[in-house]
Amino acid sequence: MTSQASDILSQFDDELVEVLDSPIIQGPLSYLDGYNYKARRYSKVWHHTPVDRNEVILNSKSKSVWRCKYCSTEYQEFGGTTAVSNHLKLRHDIDISSVQEARTVLMQANIAEAFKKA
Repeated sequence: MTSQASDILSQFDDELVEVLDSPIIQGPLSYLDGYNYKARRYSKVWHHTPVDRNEVILNSKSKSVWRCKYCSTEYQEFGGTTAVSNHLKLRHDIDISSVQEARTVLMQANIAEAFKKA
């Protein structure tokens, strides 16, 4: 089992090396297609990056990052969008959370209404 996982990781590393020549990879994370990986880029923060939400930007350490289209600040993609949302709010006065919170409140109201009718 361990050697199989090691083989997969080794193959994954080899494929990553092929795409490191370009800081922006065109397409929907094609280098991860064989691993059933799908980008979950539904957050509004992806409207504030200089490339399409399905394009991948690699930093100098070959890590996938979100890059701000207003000031070029970068955050690594893993771990959610809280740091990016805070950056947009504090540096550029763009409040992503208020849009998401309004959507959540509306969804909760719709659910409550559905339970009343049931």
